[in-house]
Amino acid sequence: MGLTLADSYYLKAKAATSGFCSDWEEVCESLNYALSYDENHCASLCLLGEIYAKYLSMPEKAFECFDKVIAIDTSYEDVYPMYIKYLIWNNKIDRAKKLVDFSQTIETISKAEINWLSSYIEETQGKYKTCLKYLKEAKRHCYNDHYYDFMVDEQRRIEKKMKLDKKKKSSKKSKKKRK
Repeated sequence: MGLTLADSYYLKAKAATSGFCSDWEEVCESLNYALSYDENHCASLCLLGEIYAKYLSMPEKAFECFDKVIAIDTSYEDVYPMYIKYLIWNNKIDRAKKLVDFSQTIETISKAEINWLSSYIEETQGKYKTCLKYLKEAKRHCYNDHYYDFMVDEQRRIEKKMKLDKKKKSSKKSKKKRK
């Protein structure tokens, strides 16, 4: 058992996207080769979706790629965090929540990342207390210091936002009292 041609070309495309200066000609060529050898290659479809969403500002095409991956293999765990993040960025919160709920049924999915994405959803809606609860749960499922530190930083950032909201509310109350 070895790598397929689709796997090899996917790896070339992925490598060409890394770093400060991506080699887009190499990315496109390798990704096209990978998908021509296997049009259902999940990793290649995810990378194509990411390119559509992140670099080409074509979220609907990206969502089509991600939906295709899920249709091919519901247990392909790499698609969920990426898809959820782009749904949030495109203000498709209800769809993101449904995807979070579904992704939690997958045994091998990163619980820390899914909880962080849940907190991200709550943050976009201004529900900071719920957001902090998800971050706390995410920290419980962290298994390396780097990701744990990221969660701590996220918690601090949300707490700062909560303080801003308190200041805003107290200034509104003081203005009402003056009138």
